[in-house]
Amino acid sequence: MKLKIALVALTLASCVFAKDMVVGVNALPANSKNFIQKHFTGSNIALVKQDIDSFDVYLDNGTELEFFINGDWKEIDAKYRPIDTSFLSPNVLATIKKMHPNASIIKVEKEIQGYKFKLNNMMEIYTDVNGNFLGQKFDD
Repeated sequence: MKLKIALVALTLASCVFAKDMVVGVNALPANSKNFIQKHFTGSNIALVKQDIDSFDVYLDNGTELEFFINGDWKEIDAKYRPIDTSFLSPNVLATIKKMHPNASIIKVEKEIQGYKFKLNNMMEIYTDVNGNFLGQKFDD
């Protein structure tokens, strides 16, 4: 009986923590706050949500950022505005610029093999962490 009650309690707890909860800015790890201050100057944090393994941060300019629970960035989506890419390696940026010299990065996402970029010309580019080109496709 006790085991059954414990299993029910664990199931209920996992359901509660699996959902996003609105939290204060102070819940963000220091490295997340520093990242936002450095790369998104002029924007303020409007909302922070936390789930079991990540933080979702919404800025007042419409940019959405996702951080792993340890505070490292996972995804940045500026919608249709170019993002500050100074946090990316020069090799990665050179690959994007070589492929699409007149396009801007509006979204970047960490993936297992490297990065996925969305450009303002509706192209998606995939690179590894060293900037080696892995592929591209038109984002329809």
